[in-house]
Amino acid sequence: MSLQDLELALPALLKFRRSKPRGIDWAFIERELGASLPEDFKELSGFYTGLILDDFLSVHAPDPGAESEFISVAQEFLEDLEDLHGSDMSHGYAPFPELGGLIPWGDSPEGDTWYWKTGHSDPGRWLIVVSGHNDDWVEVDETLTGYLAGLVRGTLLPHALPPNFPGRTPTVAVD
Repeated sequence: MSLQDLELALPALLKFRRSKPRGIDWAFIERELGASLPEDFKELSGFYTGLILDDFLSVHAPDPGAESEFISVAQEFLEDLEDLHGSDMSHGYAPFPELGGLIPWGDSPEGDTWYWKTGHSDPGRWLIVVSGHNDDWVEVDETLTGYLAGLVRGTLLPHALPPNFPGRTPTVAVD
C-alpha cells in the first residue's frame, strides 16, 4: 500500500496534507536508530505531522528540526519493551536491534503499542505487531499505510484493539 491508498480510504486526512514534504532528516533518524525505515512511513511523515486516528491511534511522526525527540520517544518505548521482554511478558518479542526486534511507530491512550517487526532486510516487508493493553499480541502482514487503510475500510479486523475501532467514519487529527 501507499500513502495515496490511505488517503483514498481516509479522505478526511487530505485537509491536513502539506503541499510539499516537510524536510525531515531521515539520514539522522536512521543512523541513530540503526535501521532504515519503511518508505510509506517516511512518505506519510513527510506530508503529515503526527496523525491521530479516531482519537485513539497516534502515529509517531518526526518533526523537522526535532528528529532527536523522535529518537528519544522511540528509545523510551524500546526500554519499556526491554523491561517486558526481560520479565517474559512480551510473548517472545524483543526490542530492536535484536534480530527480528521491534521498532515502535504508534500508541494509544489506553496503552496499546504498534511496532514494526524488523525480520526482513527490506523495511517495506516488515510485519506490523500490535501489542494490546490487555496483553494481546498480534502480527499483521501489512505495511503501516496498508494497515491503517485496512482498519478504516474494515478489511482488517482490529485484533487486540477495541472492537468498535475505528468507527464507521473515523475522525482524523494531527498534533
